[in-house]
Amino acid sequence: MDIHSFFEEASARYSVQDLISEHTNMIFILESPHKEEIKSGVPLAGLSGRSMAKELFEVEDTLPMGKLLKQYINENKKTAFGIVNVCSFPLQGSAFPDRSFVTKYSEEIKVAEAVRTSSVKVFKDECRADFDQLLLQHFETRLTSLLTENTLIVPCGRFAEKYVNKLSKREKLTVIEGVPHPSYHSWSRERYQEVINKVRVEGKKRTS
Repeated sequence: MDIHSFFEEASARYSVQDLISEHTNMIFILESPHKEEIKSGVPLAGLSGRSMAKELFEVEDTLPMGKLLKQYINENKKTAFGIVNVCSFPLQGSAFPDRSFVTKYSEEIKVAEAVRTSSVKVFKDECRADFDQLLLQHFETRLTSLLTENTLIVPCGRFAEKYVNKLSKREKLTVIEGVPHPSYHSWSRERYQEVINKVRVEGKKRTS
């Protein structure tokens, strides 16, 4: 098994770039891209992204969040929002479009999938621990370069929150905790309305 080679090749071939502009000061942290994101080259490009944009902007018909932000940035419209995935390539074998890649790295992908679904903070298994460290280092390097003094971090889902909490400068960050991943229309559920409203209020503050 070669976790480092898998990480490097997956990063080189299947990374979806973070979506950030010079005006970004509110960054949504998501887990990783899936099929729709790989196809379009944009984070949050599928149903989860559409659900998120619908709830955040309180509109019925909208482009997915990633495609909307990409459009804003391409048209030089100011937007305070940005999207960063903890892992820039898929963490699920089913999301990779090349079956030969999946076959070549079948064991390494099982490790990635195990890390994705695990709630433990420290991995005893050496391969999982290696992947976890590579993931954290890569995420921290990318995110740190984007932070300004007033950046607000919004991890969406348990996986994103776990890795935000592992960051070495965590205590210096301003974070809204308890925000669910926007899949399965979770942002519209009653139990999350208080925290989603907090996200909306902060978003309006930063875009007004």
